[in-house]
Amino acid sequence: MVRWIFGLGIMAFLAMTTWPGVYMINRIEPLVLGLPFNLFAIALLIVVALGLLTALYLSEDQSGDK
Repeated sequence: MVRWIFGLGIMAFLAMTTWPGVYMINRIEPLVLGLPFNLFAIALLIVVALGLLTALYLSEDQSGDK
C-alpha cells in the first residue's frame, strides 16, 4: 500500500514540476514565508517527497523485504 502512495506522490511531484503543472504555481504573488509562491510550492513538494521516501523506507524496513 505504501508503494502505491509513494508512486502517486512521485507522479504528482513530476507533474507539478514539469511543463503542464508548473503553470498552476507560476506566479510571484502571494508571498509565503517571504518566498514567491512558485519557489515555496517547489520547496513544499521537496519536503513532501522526503516524507514519502521516509515512509517507504520505514515500511520496507519493518516488513523485512530486502
